[in-house]
Amino acid sequence: MATALHGGGLGVRDAVFFAIQPPANTVTSIARLTRDLRSKHGLTGRPVPPRCFHSSLLFVGFYGRLPQGMLSAFITAAATVAMPPFRITLDRVTSFRHPQQRPLVLGGDDGVTGLIWLRDRLVAATMDLPGFSANTRNFEPHLTLLRDKQEIDEPVEPISWTASEFVLIRSIHGEGRHVVLGRWKLRG
Repeated sequence: MATALHGGGLGVRDAVFFAIQPPANTVTSIARLTRDLRSKHGLTGRPVPPRCFHSSLLFVGFYGRLPQGMLSAFITAAATVAMPPFRITLDRVTSFRHPQQRPLVLGGDDGVTGLIWLRDRLVAATMDLPGFSANTRNFEPHLTLLRDKQEIDEPVEPISWTASEFVLIRSIHGEGRHVVLGRWKLRG
C-alpha cells in the first residue's frame, strides 16, 4: 500500500529507491556496532543516522527528474511482487572502494540471499516500465554504517532479522532524512 507521493520541493538530487529497513531493535544493535567500530578503529567518519539504516534493493532515479506518473508506475509494479518473508543475517564489515570516503558497510554471504531474490523480483516487475532501465550489474547487498578513509574488512557478531516488508524511499539530499513513499508486505 502506497503512502504520500509528494513531500516538499522538487528535490532534484533526492534519491528514490526500493529498500529493506531493519526493525527498531535491530537498528539499536546496528548503531551500537557502528559506535564500537568507530572506537576500535579510531574512525572519524560521521555515522549514518540510525533512522536512515536500510539495505538498498533497486535505484529508481532522482525525485525531481522522474517523468510525470513514474512514481505511480513504480508503486503499481511493486504491488505485483510476491515473496515470503525471509531472514537477513549480516556478519561482516567491509570498506567499499571509493575515491574519497570509503563506505563502511555491513554485509553477509548466505545471509543476504533473500535480498538478492527480492531485488530480482523488483527488477522483473519494473523492467517493462517505459523510460526505466534497472542497473542489473554489481549488486552487493549491504547496509552502510558510515564513510571513512580507513579500509576495514573483518567478521562481526551476526545481526539478524526477518524482513517482512519492503519500501520505496525518497532520501532527502543533505538532510539525513528518508520519506517512505510506499510500503509492501512480503507475502508468499
